Amino acid sequence: MADNRRFTDQSSTASTVIGKGIHVEGEITGSAPIEVWGSIQGKAGTDGLFWVREGGRVGGEIVATNIVVEGNVEGTIHAKDKAELRSNCKVEGDLSAKTVAIAEGSFFEGQVRMGGQGKAPQTNFKEKRQS
Repeated sequence: MADNRRFTDQSSTASTVIGKGIHVEGEITGSAPIEVWGSIQGKAGTDGLFWVREGGRVGGEIVATNIVVEGNVEGTIHAKDKAELRSNCKVEGDLSAKTVAIAEGSFFEGQVRMGGQGKAPQTNFKEKRQS
């Protein structure tokens, strides 16, 4: 697979889904991918992909290997590898990751910290396709 492909294209493991109309309060942890179409209030984390879908909301800290935000997040985001803020997202909180991609049209208010080996630069992009 080419290096420039999105890491969301590489996800093949079944996801844990917080569906539309579902509201979860408390802490969520695991190792499988998590998709949020509904809302979470509290700390959430996974060793896999954490995806806040359009219309999804998270109020609290997110910790995951890779994080994609299409919805709303109010809280700190810690991606161990990559974080991608898509054009329709709204993020209010600090973000840390090795690699960060922020689409034109996204709303982000906070600080970005990038670290790790190689210290890859921030990447800006135009959203060209739908999820």
